[in-house]
Amino acid sequence: MKQTFKKFAARIKFLFSSSIRTKMVLFFLMVALIPLVLFGFLSYEKSSNIVNKQYNDYEQFAVSQLDKQIENTFEQMYVVSKDINHYLSDPTLIILKEEIPRTYKGFIENKNFERFLEAHKTFNTKGIYLITNTGYYYGNDRVDIHKLFQKPFWRGEINSLKEGDLWIGFYRSDHYYTGNKDEKLMGLVLPVESQFGVLKGSKLLIETNAEELFSYINFLEKNLHASITLKNGKHQVVYKTKNAPDDLATDIVWNNHFDAYGWDINVRIPQKYYYQSSNVIYQYTLFAILFSIILASFLAVVFSVPLAKRIKNLKSSMERVSKGNLNTQIAVTSKDELGILAQSFNDMVNQIKELIDQISQTERLKRQAELRAFHYQINPHLLFNTLNSIQWKARLLGAKEVQEMIYHLTEVLQENLNFADELIPLRKELQTIKHYLKVQEVRYGHTFEYIERIQSECLDYLIPRMTLQPLFENIFFHAFEDGQGRIELVVTAEPEYLELTLADDGKGMNDETIKKLLDPNYLDEKGKGIGVYNVDQRVKLHFGTKYGLSIESIVGMKTIFRMRWPKRR
Repeated sequence: MKQTFKKFAARIKFLFSSSIRTKMVLFFLMVALIPLVLFGFLSYEKSSNIVNKQYNDYEQFAVSQLDKQIENTFEQMYVVSKDINHYLSDPTLIILKEEIPRTYKGFIENKNFERFLEAHKTFNTKGIYLITNTGYYYGNDRVDIHKLFQKPFWRGEINSLKEGDLWIGFYRSDHYYTGNKDEKLMGLVLPVESQFGVLKGSKLLIETNAEELFSYINFLEKNLHASITLKNGKHQVVYKTKNAPDDLATDIVWNNHFDAYGWDINVRIPQKYYYQSSNVIYQYTLFAILFSIILASFLAVVFSVPLAKRIKNLKSSMERVSKGNLNTQIAVTSKDELGILAQSFNDMVNQIKELIDQISQTERLKRQAELRAFHYQINPHLLFNTLNSIQWKARLLGAKEVQEMIYHLTEVLQENLNFADELIPLRKELQTIKHYLKVQEVRYGHTFEYIERIQSECLDYLIPRMTLQPLFENIFFHAFEDGQGRIELVVTAEPEYLELTLADDGKGMNDETIKKLLDPNYLDEKGKGIGVYNVDQRVKLHFGTKYGLSIESIVGMKTIFRMRWPKRR
């Protein structure tokens, strides 16, 4: 069992981790079903409580109507019986002397008494009779007194009634000569309290039509599935629902006791019928939830399949790009988030291709610069030996200026032909410039002025080797005539970079000449020289395209070289 649970948990974990479609379907289901189930059961709970309360109120109302109907019928019959009994018990009022009148006066007296009985009838009174011991009765309706005496209640309980007692019960109207033989009646039998003449031992019978009462009973039995039991004051069952189910502890029960008559009413409803309405609500709630699960699953699959397909397409495209296929492009068919993501992916791939092409171009230019630098190299060993020989020769001959010029030239060449370190401190680069300016001073004499303003903190920052000399060469070969002019070098430190400004007051240059200096295909008249362009490219290759060289010039007045590069030590 434990192993099976672990396998199931591993399977669920695999589905969640491997398939985005499964995640989306489950997510849609949870989003749709959690509120539905929550509000469905809350709605069921609330509605079932309301329905059960209404049903309970309705049943209590129906039972109370039955109670009132029985109690009103009892009360009506009891009041009539007490009034008639009181009348019969007064010897000054009653003048019945014989059962069968033999005189006209006696006949009139009998008729008046029967009219008296008739006057106590109400709309649902079947009949009111005074029945003597011999079986003679007073009343307007024709009754088969023998059938009445044969009824079980008359043979048993009526004969045992004592003065002050009464009997109430149900029976059928089959003792009447005319009318419906199956009509349900409620009868009240009361012994007459008078001990005079024919009234001695007689009984008063009041019969009421019980159809309306039984209509309430039938309504409770059929519509509410109730089982009804009526018991009289002697706890004898007067009425009980036919084929009633066995009593259960879960049944809903109402009991009522009539103190005046001793009757008890028991109404019992099985629990399944009491909660039938709420069970129907529960079943429909479950059906709605199951239907919603199926519908949500279907819609989740329908909506997730194209979405998952687009995501898988994006994933496969990324895998192709990761394997080097930079010609991969995704068809953009929508403007939603996935469409924007696909467009961004296409732009990214294009930018990667452009970046690779740019890097390839940069590496190609770098190799060309290196080849060009190699092209301008000469054999350092032979060059330095020759220069040293010339320097000693000039010294022996007493040519001091020649000796000094060769010394400074050798220092410049040694620094320029040293390829060990591509980046050197600015301090070292400036020392090479000083040797270069000494060479030019020997050549032209004291015809130019050089001013240097450099912040001390800038001297230890690195700069590409042989960066400044091409700029100074441009000044002496193009800006000055016979080396005459003024040169000013300024280096300042900004928060993130260094800025170098090299200005001269030479003849300047036009825009076309500036473009040529920054043109990779431009060479000087002799087809040699590293040139201003190589300075700009070397700065960009080392530090990035946002750094490099710029030129400002006014013809006949001045030229300014500006160069920026980041702070590195």
